[in-house]
Amino acid sequence: MGRKSTVQRTIVMGVAAAALAITVQASTATAPALSAEGQPAQAQPAQAVQSAVDHTAHAATALAGTPGYAGVAVDYDAARVTVSWKGAAPAAVEDLAATADGVTVDVERAALSGADLHAASTRLLDGQRAAHGPDAVVAAYPDDGYAGLVVEVARDSSAAGSAGLDRALAEAAGVPVRVELVDDGVMSTSASRRNDGSPWHAGGAIASKDGTDYCTTGFSIVAPGGHERIVTAAHCNEAVGDVVRDGAGQRIGTVSSRETRLDAELIKPDGTAASRVYGGPWNASHGDQRYRFKVAGVQQPAVGQNICASGAVTGEHCGAKVRAVDVAWSCGKETCHGFRASREDGGVVVGGGDSGGPMYAIIDGEAYARGMIDGGSNRRSCGSTSVSTQCFSYVYGIPMVDILSNWDARINR
Repeated sequence: MGRKSTVQRTIVMGVAAAALAITVQASTATAPALSAEGQPAQAQPAQAVQSAVDHTAHAATALAGTPGYAGVAVDYDAARVTVSWKGAAPAAVEDLAATADGVTVDVERAALSGADLHAASTRLLDGQRAAHGPDAVVAAYPDDGYAGLVVEVARDSSAAGSAGLDRALAEAAGVPVRVELVDDGVMSTSASRRNDGSPWHAGGAIASKDGTDYCTTGFSIVAPGGHERIVTAAHCNEAVGDVVRDGAGQRIGTVSSRETRLDAELIKPDGTAASRVYGGPWNASHGDQRYRFKVAGVQQPAVGQNICASGAVTGEHCGAKVRAVDVAWSCGKETCHGFRASREDGGVVVGGGDSGGPMYAIIDGEAYARGMIDGGSNRRSCGSTSVSTQCFSYVYGIPMVDILSNWDARINR
């Protein structure tokens, strides 16, 4: 697809305002280059620096429910976390400096809050889906300075040729809009890992009734009452009570709950669920150093962070970065909100059959859950896959914090 890369927010935001810089002095010694993210060692930040930045970003994104919060972006090379805020930032933002280990925390003034833009993108997607169908507006996400939305419109849609498109979309959203025409939309990625067993791991295969289409098991969570459940995408099944089987036809369990606005569902396993995630190629064996990772916790994604996506059909894809958060797109008849990630080289990050799979960062050898694979766009030729499929260079994820909040659950670790 010929669309531009999604926004990479850097330390300097697009809104003119004074910035409060809180810098913590610490040792500048670097650790050996981190290879767990799947990039060449020389291109990676030191492991200690990345860990410190990610932990600081985690503390910052924990403020997401606070009025005025706009977003968080990271810069590993500069060991910097930028917090964008509408209005005066609370003392809790300044307090981040107390827990930052060698990380600079910047506060930038934003024109609109994340809640403002979330509501605006929902209005826009819901309205345009009714007017032009589900494929006209591909995605909408906050612009650099949180002053409005970037709206991607399918080039071949009826909406793209309509007069006054920018004005109409801005009126629908209620905020300033910048339109970008793109060549294809977000596509479902439902289409060994294929023969898992209890305790069930994240990243294993789910087969359709006739065994021709696949999805992927996501993270294990613990619901109220201590009940273990396995997350996957709601578009992988039709209803509560559906039987779910692995790629070899073995019964995993049944669908116990669904939430279509998150395109997520929970599987009640017949056995138990493991706090582990499959990594490495789709056909990795126990001898592969990335075969399996322990899940250590959950983190809200921030712009600029490294992320991996692991699907049963195409395997693990790392080396990607989160390009935008609070992205809105159509998932069936609903507007979903999540994040989008891609690699700098435009390589494959997801493929058909990977829906529902885990998205995570590897920090100090353990997996931190960040999302659930929901879809992909920008087609690319696949490499080795477990079944014939199509692949994409953009991956769309539903944040795990949203899934956990919906079911009042915690990550299984």
